[in-house]
Amino acid sequence: MSRWSIETLSAVCAALLLVALGWLAGVAWQELNFWEHVWLSVLLLTATGMAIWLMRKLRTRLACARQQLDASTMRYRDLAEAAQDGMWQTDADGMIVHVNQRLGDMLGLPLDQLLGHSMAEFHDDATLQRLCPLRQEAGQSCMGELRYMHADGSERWAMLSGRRLYDRLGSLTGALVLASDITEHKRAEQALSVAHAELENRVALRTAQLLDVNTQLSAEIAMRAQTEAALARSEERLQDIISMMPLSLFLKDADSHIVLMNQACEQQWGVHFQDIAEGRDRQHFPPHQNAGFHAADQEAFASRQVVIREELIWNALLQENRLVQTHKKPIFNADGQPQMLIAMAVDITESKRNEENLQRSLAQLRELSDHQQTIKEEERRRIALDIHDDLGQNLMVLRIDVSLLHTRTAAAHPRLHQHAQRVLDTIDATIRSVRTIINDLHPSTLELGLGPAAEWLIRQMEGRGSIRYRLHIASEAPNLGLDQRQTSAIFRVLQESLSNIVRHAQASEVEVALAQDQDAIVVRISDNGIGMQPGDDGKRAAFGLKSIRERVHALGGELRIDSQAGQGTALAIHLPQARPVAAPG
Repeated sequence: MSRWSIETLSAVCAALLLVALGWLAGVAWQELNFWEHVWLSVLLLTATGMAIWLMRKLRTRLACARQQLDASTMRYRDLAEAAQDGMWQTDADGMIVHVNQRLGDMLGLPLDQLLGHSMAEFHDDATLQRLCPLRQEAGQSCMGELRYMHADGSERWAMLSGRRLYDRLGSLTGALVLASDITEHKRAEQALSVAHAELENRVALRTAQLLDVNTQLSAEIAMRAQTEAALARSEERLQDIISMMPLSLFLKDADSHIVLMNQACEQQWGVHFQDIAEGRDRQHFPPHQNAGFHAADQEAFASRQVVIREELIWNALLQENRLVQTHKKPIFNADGQPQMLIAMAVDITESKRNEENLQRSLAQLRELSDHQQTIKEEERRRIALDIHDDLGQNLMVLRIDVSLLHTRTAAAHPRLHQHAQRVLDTIDATIRSVRTIINDLHPSTLELGLGPAAEWLIRQMEGRGSIRYRLHIASEAPNLGLDQRQTSAIFRVLQESLSNIVRHAQASEVEVALAQDQDAIVVRISDNGIGMQPGDDGKRAAFGLKSIRERVHALGGELRIDSQAGQGTALAIHLPQARPVAAPG
């Protein structure tokens, strides 16, 4: 009901009230007395004034109500325009009587094309039948989604919620509907649905792949379990092998601490592993040995290869230091940092002692051999002198006597003269043989020094064969600064070398060089023969070389041999020269 109908109804009621009061007053006026007429007139005037006052009061209230209604309507319109949702209001016949701008934006239509029209003109009837409050029965939900086409042809979605509107008398006056734009949400849902379907496909594919990988992983796990079991068995066997190894084996970490020892190592060091484990090895060994061990370990890590060294290790059981030869192999991790040392130790204490004893025995044998050679040379010299002094003189006297007999019997006794000549020839041959024996035993030129003796020897060798000899002496002293013992030894070495060349070298030229410097005597013998050859002759030649080497070593010298097949052989003897002792001042 409008505000104008309410005011009209109020005026009509006041007029009817006055008419009724007038009629009642007219009916009762004739039957009343004067004072009653007065009171009735006052009453009528009072009723008329009250009616007029009531009409004015009612008009004032109606004006206030109208102003409040207008303000409420403006607030409603402002709220509708400011709302984020679309809003429209229809009358009882479904015609749009009010719509906000948001709904026009959602539909893509201007508001003047919506007012006075039915929403069924813009949407399918089935959707509105399901969602429009005017077309729903009482108690049904007035909320749901609406899919519609925008003015630009795109598909949009909205969430509708509405209710019916009634007046004070309970009559249906229309409906109010709110529409929320859920287009982006629906598009996101569609995209999410597509993504979900794609994700499910991917999950299914990935699940299949994971099943395959899981199958492979199960097989690998089973294989790894078998491998670990085999590795455990292998480690057990390795531990058994390590424990039973006769060689000493131990492992060290990067800080040179013992982390593993086998039984042989425990016996070699005279200590159990549990007694020196966990860094207690530094307390077992002396400080200088620990420092040496650490330096050797760092050297092995720095060289990145096997390092072999001889080290002294304290044996607590024997209470002595044992000399061992250690072989240390460094191991590095994936980053190239030192990880551990694998080391083996061989006890060479006894072998070193045996070697020292052997060296002492060899030195004694060399001294004995040199002494024997010296005695032999002295004996040869003595025998040569005895033969020269006794046999030589006797042969010379005998030759003189036979020569006198040969001279005296030349005319008187021809046959005796001939016989004396034969005896004289025999005596001359004997004298030459004696001289040869004397020279073989001890050449008289040795008394003059090594140089003259070498010259005499080379002339003798030239007279025995077709080999050409050349002698070079780079010293003014005939004995080259050698004593009698050294001179005899070098002469015998030279004699043995030339004899080997004649017997085995098949050479045509031989060169002998004698030189003297400040510190040593150098003897070099070279030929252009076939070199050293295998076989029996080579064995005999090798034996002669051994004899020469022992003679040189006995003198404190050094022998070097350079032999190539088809290019000859060269022997170089380097003999240190004894420096004269200064006389005390």
